[in-house]
Parts: sequence; C-alpha cells; structure tokens
Amino acid sequence: MPTVRVVLRHTDTDGKIITKRYPNATAHVNPTTSVLQVFRSRGSFVEDEEMIAEFHSETYLYWK
Repeated sequence: MPTVRVVLRHTDTDGKIITKRYPNATAHVNPTTSVLQVFRSRGSFVEDEEMIAEFHSETYLYWK
C-alpha cells in the first residue's frame, strides 16, 4: 500500500515542521498551478480517484 508523506512548514514563530501521512494515496504536482495534489482511489479506475489534500508550493518543504 503506497503512502504519501508531506513535510510542511509551520507559519507561527515556533518554526515547527509538521508531517502529514496519507495511506493508500498517490500524489503529483499540477504542472499548471504548481500545487501538490494528493489523491486516494475509490475504485479500480483512475477516474475513481478523489482529491484528499492540496498544498501550495510555499507551504510544503518536500513530499515522497
């Protein structure tokens, strides 16, 4: 089962780093908007995927 892990910048003065994990998910960066989109499958077809998270480039450090 694939897991997408996103490491986020925290915007308060503490400078904390937050990690979010999305089991059974896939991700890609939208080439038009540069937004990281995380999807989870609801069936066996690509059309059955639902977007479960979206991150703008200034909020995440990296993803894998």
